[in-house]
Amino acid sequence: MRRGIATVSLSGVLADKLDAIAAAGFDGIEIFDNDLIASPLSPAEVARRCADLGLSIDLFQPIRDIEGVDPRRFPHVLHRVRRKLEVMNELGATTFLACSNALPTAIDDPELSAEQLRAVGDLAASHGVTFAYEALAWGRHVNRVGQAWNLVERADHPAVTLAVDTFHMLARGDDGRALAGIPGERIGFLQVADAPVLDMNVLEWSRHFRCFPGQGMLDVSGVVAAVLDAGYDGPLSLEVFSDVVREADPHVTARDAMRSLLFLEDRLGARVTGPAREKVTVAPPLPAHTDAAFVELADPDRTDYPALLTGLGFHVAGRHRSKPVVWWRNGGANVVLNEEPAPGPAATALGLVAPDVAAVAERAASLLWPAVDRTRGEGEAGLPGITSPSGLHVFVSAEAGQTDDWHNDFVADGAPGTFVSDDAAVTPPADEGWLGLDHVDVTVAADDLNQELSFFRTLFGLRPEDPEEYIQPQGRLRIRALRAEKGDLRVALNVSETGAAPQPHGVTQLAFATADVVDSVRHARARGVEFLRPPANYYADLDARFALDPALLTALQSNGLLYDRNDDGGEFLHAYTLPAQGGFQVELLERRGGYTGYGSPNAHVRLAAAARAGSAVA
Repeated sequence: MRRGIATVSLSGVLADKLDAIAAAGFDGIEIFDNDLIASPLSPAEVARRCADLGLSIDLFQPIRDIEGVDPRRFPHVLHRVRRKLEVMNELGATTFLACSNALPTAIDDPELSAEQLRAVGDLAASHGVTFAYEALAWGRHVNRVGQAWNLVERADHPAVTLAVDTFHMLARGDDGRALAGIPGERIGFLQVADAPVLDMNVLEWSRHFRCFPGQGMLDVSGVVAAVLDAGYDGPLSLEVFSDVVREADPHVTARDAMRSLLFLEDRLGARVTGPAREKVTVAPPLPAHTDAAFVELADPDRTDYPALLTGLGFHVAGRHRSKPVVWWRNGGANVVLNEEPAPGPAATALGLVAPDVAAVAERAASLLWPAVDRTRGEGEAGLPGITSPSGLHVFVSAEAGQTDDWHNDFVADGAPGTFVSDDAAVTPPADEGWLGLDHVDVTVAADDLNQELSFFRTLFGLRPEDPEEYIQPQGRLRIRALRAEKGDLRVALNVSETGAAPQPHGVTQLAFATADVVDSVRHARARGVEFLRPPANYYADLDARFALDPALLTALQSNGLLYDRNDDGGEFLHAYTLPAQGGFQVELLERRGGYTGYGSPNAHVRLAAAARAGSAVA
């Protein structure tokens, strides 16, 4: 499959964009007219530069408002097209994109529009080129792909073809079925973009929020599969408009763009049939399941992490065979404390159980996710590591008892020999009922959100949940939670936008599930762990909303716990420690009755309590 990208999808000037696109391994480009207009390079020089970089010029775009025009003004349209065709000939491009008329003066007359498309087709043919006609989602009278195809058929000209744009189709509620019966040879070009699902003006949505496949929520692969199954034989080309790509380094964007096409092709492998199936590159499969295994804390200066872990009820379960790393455990919850040199204390890595380990590493490499550079001693687990865009290191372990099980890297504390996964070599203190790591919060910069989401989605198959937004005492907090389709891994990606001091990025919350959170918090408080204290007003509101049993309400308030209940009677009880060194908090939680959320109604109370605690510390 030939892979392309529009120059409008990257920041910078045209020459820089071409360098970045070539470095990322693309085969071709769409030249955005504004990029060419602003460039000091002549069209012929651009063509030579592309040839030197190994890039074909697959499309010149856009030429706007060429149909539905007042016949008295149509000669001006032909003059404008003629001049652009001369530019195209210098570029060596053989196809241009024509957008449906979006002007208020556009005339709603299909016969007139078809006649004008036919006239432009004659002009294009006289210059040895063709054009692809696209239905803009905000077109005045033509804004659906079916309407555009109707005009292409009416024009009945070999130089007039249909352009398919996944965003314009999906934004208007169409899907791959809208292309039924359209021959592949009549589809002149395919443009690909994803987007989050937003309720807003479609033009604003298009101009500011498009993203690469795998970063949004639209069924891009369904539309592309329908185009390929129809027999389309052209490039798979990205066209993304967004505020993020306008500001990002073009080399970073180009690499993300290429990764998104590789992911899209992987998704297409299960959807296309016939000859099209041979064109797409399929990556190694997603893991059979993805479960949380451990969190790694960097502790180069021997900070207060051991005191915090002890206070939370963790005990030392083992020591690494060859590295200054200690494994701490509380029931099913695991933390590894790494004392190797590091910039400072922080939660830096996440361990997952995601078989097949080798296939996950191969999948990461095929999707261009960078590997963690680390050394392994003889007999130690493979634990391939991948670095997320935020800098989080993710290590992949096999299931318990397998060769690449992460437990095998540790020797039971105080005893020689190999650690036994069924705990026969360890006699821990009394189990406090901790179930494991429920989820982690990762705070990222606003411009990195799409990349981080793409990392967990494309590599591990996590499913994004609906976006949420909360008001902070200063600013707002946006959250995109992801959850494994198969397995227990949950990750919540946060964007904190505040006018106060810059917020820490990276892992900012570790949420551990317990069988009895009231008991767990009581024990932790008794051992000196400090928790946030919601105000009395919060508990008065709880009583008003839920009419809780007085004993439960008293237990919640006396222990500083937050509470939520869903319509099915599921309950969520949770509490937060004060921030630890490294900028993260620990959340203890208990889920009852199948509750699957995160206590979202309590977010504003938690954020205000955290702000008060921060002010008190300062």
